[in-house]
Formats: sequence, structure tokens, C-alpha cells
Amino acid sequence: MLLIKVIMNSAVEEILAFKCCHMLDQNLEIHLKNLGPEPLAVPSSCELVSEGDRMRIDYLYPQGGYVVQPGELVAFYCSLPDEVFEKYRSIVFRDAVGREHTAPLRPGS
Repeated sequence: MLLIKVIMNSAVEEILAFKCCHMLDQNLEIHLKNLGPEPLAVPSSCELVSEGDRMRIDYLYPQGGYVVQPGELVAFYCSLPDEVFEKYRSIVFRDAVGREHTAPLRPGS
């Protein structure tokens, strides 16, 4: 099971723009923590979900995904306009065996 935390307009945007390959506008930060007993392979893509709509994001950084070990925390980053983010209520990651891991985009939603 993945614990998913989404941070829109996080401070990492400035850090990545300055330190890491001049990656500009990486305003969406997503943390994944493996709460299960087995490693989980997670590709660098996800979906944002609202009632009746899903938007696939295939451009998460780092590309290629992660194998998240039990207890490990990893992060993905991407650029997403605020007005697009506001349209959606939850986020879904699929692991390598097809299980969906879902979390709300905002606390309490």
C-alpha cells in the first residue's frame, strides 16, 4: 500500500530550478511511502481524478519510476497549472502489477 501526499506549489520548485538541470516550473511535488511489507515498482505516471474525468500525467520526474522499498519515501515532480490542479479531487498511481493506490489531492477531501 502506498501513502500518497501531494504538495502543490512547494518550495522544491525553486530548488530544482537552481540546482538540478535548470528544471523550471516543477510546482507539483508528490511523495509516495510504501507502507507494505514488499517492494512496489511505481512508474513515473499517475492520474488526476474528478467526478467523471481522469487526466493522465506521463511526465513525472524522475522518469523511469521507482522501486519503493518497504518504509521508503520517494518523490516525483512535475509542472501543472493551478487551474488544472483545482479541477481534480484525487490522485491515482498504479504499481507494476496493476493495483491502484489512491489519495485525495487536498486534506479533508
